[in-house]
Amino acid sequence: MKTKNYIKVLLYAFIGTFVFVACQKGNQTVNKSVEGTYIGGFTTTATLKSATIATGNMMDTAIVKLISNGQINVHCFGNDLDSTFILNTFHNGDSLMVCLTGSSFEHEYGHMVGDGSMMGSGNMMGNNSTEWGQHMNREHKVGDKHFGGFDMQNGTFGYSFKMITGSLTNYKKFQGTKK
Repeated sequence: MKTKNYIKVLLYAFIGTFVFVACQKGNQTVNKSVEGTYIGGFTTTATLKSATIATGNMMDTAIVKLISNGQINVHCFGNDLDSTFILNTFHNGDSLMVCLTGSSFEHEYGHMVGDGSMMGSGNMMGNNSTEWGQHMNREHKVGDKHFGGFDMQNGTFGYSFKMITGSLTNYKKFQGTKK
C-alpha cells in the first residue's frame, strides 16, 4: 500500500514538473517571435557584404507580420525607402534567415524555387542539419545571395535592398531593433 502511494506521489510530481517546464518553454517561444515593429536606420553601400549598421537618426521602421507558418509580410519605410514584401523564414541556430518568394525569387536568382543545386548533404553550400542549410541545398545554386534575417538573441532585423540605377548597383540596408 505504501509503495502504491509512493509511486503515485512520484508520478504526480513528475507530471507537475513536466507541465511547469512545458508552460515556461512556450512563453520563451512567444517572446522570441519576430512579429512586431523594428526601429532603426538605413545605410547605403556599394556591396552587399560591406553594408554597415546605421547610426545617427534612427527613425526608420520595419513592421513584420506573420502571414502563415514560415512566411512573413515586411513593411519597411523611412525617408529613403518605402517597400512592402513577403519573405520565407528559415531557422539557423539563434538566427532566423529570410529568402524571397515566388516571382521575386525567380527574378533575383534566375531560376524557379526547387531548381537549385539539389546536391544533398554533400553540397558545399551549408550545413544540411538546419532549415536554412536544407533550404540552401534544395533551392539555391552556388553564388546566390541573401539579403537579411533576424538575430533572435538581440531582437534585431536587418535587410538589404538591391538598388539599381542604370548600370550601377548599390545596397540600402535597414538595421533595426524590436520595439
